[in-house]
Amino acid sequence: MNNYDIIIIGAGPAGCSAALTLQHSNKRIALFDKETFPREKICGDGICDRSINTLNSISEDYYTEFIEQFKPHPIQKTSLVYKGKHHILNFKNFGYTCKRKDFDAFLFGLVKRDCSEIDIYEKTAISTIKKVDSKINISTADGDTYSAKMVIIANGAKSKLAAELQNTAWEKSSNGVAVRAYFSGVSDVQDDMIELHYKKEFFPGYFWIFPIEKNICNVGFGYHLKQADKHLFSIQDIFNLWIETDSQLKQRFQHAKMESKLQGGLIPYNSNNFDCAGDNYMITGDAASLIDPISGGGIGSAMYSGHTAAQTAEACINDLDCSYNSTQQYESQLKARIQQEIKIRHRIQKVISHMPFTLDVCAALAKNQKLLDRISSWYLR
Repeated sequence: MNNYDIIIIGAGPAGCSAALTLQHSNKRIALFDKETFPREKICGDGICDRSINTLNSISEDYYTEFIEQFKPHPIQKTSLVYKGKHHILNFKNFGYTCKRKDFDAFLFGLVKRDCSEIDIYEKTAISTIKKVDSKINISTADGDTYSAKMVIIANGAKSKLAAELQNTAWEKSSNGVAVRAYFSGVSDVQDDMIELHYKKEFFPGYFWIFPIEKNICNVGFGYHLKQADKHLFSIQDIFNLWIETDSQLKQRFQHAKMESKLQGGLIPYNSNNFDCAGDNYMITGDAASLIDPISGGGIGSAMYSGHTAAQTAEACINDLDCSYNSTQQYESQLKARIQQEIKIRHRIQKVISHMPFTLDVCAALAKNQKLLDRISSWYLR
């Protein structure tokens, strides 16, 4: 059996942020991922301020390298569209848009280049995980076994490994689903603005248009699974119907061309549950259901959680205490950083879902630009 101080399972934004944070820790570390990079990831491709702030916290050079390599679109405005009217939220720097396939490969490339002391196992799926005395043992699909004092779970939505450690079942009611495709030729797109389109019958879902690069947009639709079950149409059908039945969108997509397949993926919304640590383990990113219940954004919280879990793991190893008494510090830091915003946004999601007419109230209030500006500053706090 191969023994490590820390094992990271998953090399997405959470797992790579953890690995990059630990690159100078002088600990024996392994990083596993079931895929090879680059790999597709269904996402709106928004790299928000929290993602950038975390990347900066790990290394300012990484942020500079990201900007120089991708020259991503800076996003400074969000248009909330309801009944054909655009309500603009202005941000000094909301973040950027960049294809997740490229961003994830960029982060993983940094790990491969700069984390020479970390053992990297690509295309290596973990099939079992088990707590044994003061360590956690894992086995791969090929039958190889590994052991670690601390394991950071970062393997994405509907993580069976997280469920096994916590002895919990997956709950459909706290998850959503999204589809997206890349389009060229969508008209009236502003390079520095993302669009979120809402309808009463599909809330808390929304249709989005995110500019990615010259003449290319990420276009998608995300919806709560519980709400989706109430409709006769599939989420793919709703996506197409939204374009065909909305007069403004129909005109804007008249000469557009779909440049990729329409693909789907899960959205594990956070419902104010931060039970994501225990003896010898911490759960991060989508595996910990850290996605914003209103915007559907999760990259920033994933990166922050990976970075924070890594710092906690290193402290636990140094202090010779990997029990929940120590790992719960990770939960406390997550709560301090994002719990308040999650509570408010989850409450908003529930209220509007149960009383759709409140969307009309929100739209009426949104006519006040000063109020919108206050919301903009609050949203990025």
